[in-house]
Amino acid sequence: MVKVAVKWAKETYKVEVDPQEPGLVFKHQLFSLTGVPPERQKIMVKGGMLKDDADVAKLGLKEGQKLMMMGSADKVHPAGSPAIMLAACADSAAQSSCALSLT
Repeated sequence: MVKVAVKWAKETYKVEVDPQEPGLVFKHQLFSLTGVPPERQKIMVKGGMLKDDADVAKLGLKEGQKLMMMGSADKVHPAGSPAIMLAACADSAAQSSCALSLT
């Protein structure tokens, strides 16, 4: 895991990136923090923009590296809200372990 700082909308988010996962997983992490859907995210990395199928290990991210994200959220949902949790479970490889209580 590599800890990076992602700047978006005057905020900076500290995120742990798993270099073994594709870029889309990282985008879903950012979605859970910002409410910006992955398809609307543009993440600037050295040499261009992060693609969904990018091999994150080949990006050579370094501890504390700063990245910039552009994109707009439909609605900003607080972390842990049912909408964010539902999106995380829908994309989770371990869907059977996701249980939501929408009360």
